Amino acid sequence: MKNLKWITAFFLMAVNVASYAQEKSDTQSTAPETKVIAVVNRANWCGVCKANGERFGNVIKPYETKGLAIVMNDLTDEMTISKSTTELKKSSIYKQIYNTNRKGVGKMMQSCGIVKGKNKSMVSGIVTFIDAKTLNVLSESSIAATDSEMKTIINNLLKL
Repeated sequence: MKNLKWITAFFLMAVNVASYAQEKSDTQSTAPETKVIAVVNRANWCGVCKANGERFGNVIKPYETKGLAIVMNDLTDEMTISKSTTELKKSSIYKQIYNTNRKGVGKMMQSCGIVKGKNKSMVSGIVTFIDAKTLNVLSESSIAATDSEMKTIINNLLKL
């Protein structure tokens, strides 16, 4: 009788483990493959971020289910910069953000109140789109872009 209880208990555990593994694999197979990484440079002191952050978030958030991964790069102060830098290095996209020659960001830097001579990689209020496989920079845009402009950019990058 004891053996029957042990066999039954073992059988039930095996069924639970098998069903959990099946459920886990079903969940993983339905998750979208990350195609593009959107690194959003933001800061609490940034006027562009304050004016457009919520609207921009509402536009970009639905694309997470379509292959877009969103990474925040918080440039608010030394502590948030250090934390964001560590996370960017862990995900191997640090050099794409901090070594990219940002052409045409002068107007964005002025609108964010960043003084002359500041490192261009420290400009907030922009989003950098990176290919998830090659880690090449695909595009950059201000978060102040209109909803339709941002949707067009993302749809083209994700080929939707």
